[in-house]
Amino acid sequence: MNRVWITRTQPAADESAQLWRAAGFDPLVEPLLDVQSVAHEDLSQVTCLIFTSKNAVDHVACHGQRAICVGDATAKKARAAGFTDVVSVDGTSEDVTGWVKANLPTSQALCHVSGWHIRGSITEDLRAAGYKADRVKVYRSISRPVWPDVSVSFAAFYSPLAAATFAEVAVNREPSSLSAVCISQATADELSGLALKAIHIAARPREDELIMAAKDA
Repeated sequence: MNRVWITRTQPAADESAQLWRAAGFDPLVEPLLDVQSVAHEDLSQVTCLIFTSKNAVDHVACHGQRAICVGDATAKKARAAGFTDVVSVDGTSEDVTGWVKANLPTSQALCHVSGWHIRGSITEDLRAAGYKADRVKVYRSISRPVWPDVSVSFAAFYSPLAAATFAEVAVNREPSSLSAVCISQATADELSGLALKAIHIAARPREDELIMAAKDA
């Protein structure tokens, strides 16, 4: 059974391990990032929130707002947190911007609830389109430079920051027998300078596609 290193933050890493195990892999949970809360303004009066990560949902309270989510997993997390008016764009940050432009009037105020580090420019793009859009940072991802004590066949990367952390650690390791499986091209780009066995990219930024990429490798 191929062992896969789950590098994402907790508690999502344990949830992912269950999915990888069900797909026939032997998951090793060893996050390359820790998540820390960031003090932020009260969002109870904001009627429409944008989430591009599950971690962001964990760091805000639900006050009946609408939640526009980048994908199904984030939307599921939002519903579990109490949000009832939830939209899953099932795509990328660019798809989120496109959905808003196609479905909401420019009079609708929006807030992108995010971590400190993000890819994409949702807030800026919406402002350019005439929306009142803000971004509020509610958590920070901190690098955790670790390396497994056992051999692994695959390392699964869910963000460019995790991949960048891996790249820093791998400089002093021998990663040539390891294949990377990446959630996006931006994530894979962080590994471009490493002598890995292979780099595989999910067809879409979803965990089921990430697992499929590893199965097809």
